[in-house]
Amino acid sequence: MHLKFSVLASQFLDDPQSVRRAVCWPVLVWEAPPMGVRPLFTRSTLTGLSLHRPTVAEPLVLEVRKRPQGVIPPPGIRLGRTPDNDVVVEDPTVSRVHATFTEEKHTRVWYVADSGSHNGTWHNGTLLIPGRPTPLFDRASLRFGDMLATFLQFSAFNEFILDWLARHSRGSRTHVGEGGLTRGG
Repeated sequence: MHLKFSVLASQFLDDPQSVRRAVCWPVLVWEAPPMGVRPLFTRSTLTGLSLHRPTVAEPLVLEVRKRPQGVIPPPGIRLGRTPDNDVVVEDPTVSRVHATFTEEKHTRVWYVADSGSHNGTWHNGTLLIPGRPTPLFDRASLRFGDMLATFLQFSAFNEFILDWLARHSRGSRTHVGEGGLTRGG
């Protein structure tokens, strides 16, 4: 499911706990590349996607969650370009099944593993070895092909909003109070 970052951030400002209850955490915040940045990969496949994509002004939020599927669903939460994935990314540089997310039940640590994709999966700037899970913790920078995303647990969402506003707002009067991010007054 694609959520608009502006709507989610606004709801978070009003009532963080309602967002915590309403959204399946963790999430990926998919941002458009900055203006003037050219794609890294030329290997892409167009499959009739509607190309529901983020803009510079409006990132998309993707819930990292298992979708109900057939009799025996594949293990993990699959991210890829085709509609049978749990997290669908409409980008031609993302493979049909690009990566898999898993949560270690005892420690509650999340992991990502590349599924042998054509254009690779990157974690904090490092190319992942296919099939080898890498821990994500509260916040991580990920790239799937040319798709730039930030993996966020709920605990890191407030900080991400502040960082995003600082990068995209001029003269914003947003400040942090005792309870977290607040509107300027």
